[in-house]
Amino acid sequence: MGIQRLFLLIGLAVSLAAGWDSLGIISNEARVAQAQESGLESKKIVPFVPTPQDVVERMLELAQVKKGDVVYDLGSGDGRIVIAAAKKYGVKAVGFEIDPDLLKQSRESIKREGLGHLAEIREQDILTVNLGPASVVTMYLLPEVNLRLRPNVWRQLKPGSRVVSHDFDMGDWKPLKTESIKDKSGWDHTLYLWHVTDRDASRNAR
Repeated sequence: MGIQRLFLLIGLAVSLAAGWDSLGIISNEARVAQAQESGLESKKIVPFVPTPQDVVERMLELAQVKKGDVVYDLGSGDGRIVIAAAKKYGVKAVGFEIDPDLLKQSRESIKREGLGHLAEIREQDILTVNLGPASVVTMYLLPEVNLRLRPNVWRQLKPGSRVVSHDFDMGDWKPLKTESIKDKSGWDHTLYLWHVTDRDASRNAR
């Protein structure tokens, strides 16, 4: 992204993000710019933008979730990925969130769906999560946050684990698959899939 485009997006995000977000149509670029403009002054390092339900379903399909998997969703928002994983695949699913309203909302949704035996939401900073128990990790974060998480992904996940990111990659870590899809509203999304290998697990954190 060029410098001029970045500044343009920051200005655009500041003036329009609130209105666009209320309509659910804020762009990925504006989302990045909005977060950067805010300075990410608190532990809430990623603004909540819901992933459309059909994209949620495709993320889990791309990860090939199966019986026995443990799904971790980093920045779980309203809990929709956690709920979908537990409900459709019958696997243990754990979300990590720090926003009080989203914590309450997602926990109530899990209870309402009767999934308390499989799904849970933990109040925890995503940068401090031990990813070791997970076999699948999903995320819809920001490019710089993905890069901050990457050493933990390499160091903590077991070989064979799958990682799916919505819209943002992990720098020079080449994905196994990149998929472009449209949601039911016609908006474009990009999904990235990685499989953790022995080579990844042995990389030096950087």
